[in-house]
Amino acid sequence: MAAGMDAVWLRRVSAPGAETLAFLFGLEALSRGTASAVLSIDTVRILGSDEAVSVCVLLGSIVTIPTLLLAPALARRFGRPSLMSAAALTGGLAALLFSFFAVETQVLGFVLRALGVALVSFCLNLFIMDYVRRGDLGRSEPLRMLSLGIGWIIGPAIGVFLAQSVSAEAPYYFSGGSMIVLIVIFWALRFKSAPGVRPTQKRAFENPLKNIREFLSNPRLLHAWLNASGRGMFWMSFFIYTPLYAVQNGLGEAVGGVMLSAGAGGMLGMPLWGWITRRIGIRKIAQFTFGAAALGCFGAWMLADAAVFGATGILIAALAMSMNDGYGNALFFRACRPSRRTEMTPAFTTYRDVAEISHAAIFAIVLIFLPIETVYLVLGIILGGLAILSQKIHPRL
Repeated sequence: MAAGMDAVWLRRVSAPGAETLAFLFGLEALSRGTASAVLSIDTVRILGSDEAVSVCVLLGSIVTIPTLLLAPALARRFGRPSLMSAAALTGGLAALLFSFFAVETQVLGFVLRALGVALVSFCLNLFIMDYVRRGDLGRSEPLRMLSLGIGWIIGPAIGVFLAQSVSAEAPYYFSGGSMIVLIVIFWALRFKSAPGVRPTQKRAFENPLKNIREFLSNPRLLHAWLNASGRGMFWMSFFIYTPLYAVQNGLGEAVGGVMLSAGAGGMLGMPLWGWITRRIGIRKIAQFTFGAAALGCFGAWMLADAAVFGATGILIAALAMSMNDGYGNALFFRACRPSRRTEMTPAFTTYRDVAEISHAAIFAIVLIFLPIETVYLVLGIILGGLAILSQKIHPRL
């Protein structure tokens, strides 16, 4: 019986499907998580200030958004597999640039990293809608988020270990190598473009602004985007500013890395969070978790002088947001018509870059005048607003 189950599992992970897509998401998270453990601290050392980190993130997002809006045209022209490979290579190159520890390569690395992350996410989300049935999204999304969580749990711990035990460059080499492995596995699994998006030179160019107008006119799609943007803003801020919070409040670099892994540890409960969400509904989960995360962030701000308690507030917020991630992008997948997947997906996935631009622009200014814990005050206000907005989610979801 066990041998039969093993054979079934091997067949499921050796072909395109929910399990293999989750694994690819996990590899991408492992790559970013390994670099994130040391990236913000290294950037402060190279560029000389906390706000410089926000400026680098802002530059990457400014370049990425117009590229992402053109992604459907790129997918049709070159095919999704080719675009996916180019995006992963871009992410790997960014990691290599970080290893040079120079001002120019650091800034360019942030730009290429943002491009790679956005386009990899775009391609993988399209493959989800191609290879996972709508009725299976409630179970496949927790699996995807679990894989992401494992990558973010393991990655920062590996990054801190490599930086302290091997060399300062080692985390970035590991990060780049993970992206190469992702490409190899992706091609080994033989993912293909859907029939409607195979490479072609004859299809007329579509104005991406038209797709944005269509997206914004659909309340369900817009709410899904706002929901994802809030989650994205929290996690981006968590992985960028938590190491700085730990260092500047006397906890040290190693504790900062451990906090990243511990904060992502809540994602190990993703099967449980997904089950709870299916039982009580997305609306109640969103209201509770956004609210609890807001309280945790307020605690991190108020208790920064008692750094251990402030760090506990951050970890409480991370646990709550891990529970929130139990429904993943299901709000978008259920709101998007199959015939408009290719056009609506890039508009939706701009949530990542808009979240980056928003927090980078806000914190680049705030951190000039105020201490690092102010980041969590701002996050608390935003997450509290999303808890209120979650009342708009349909009660049957």
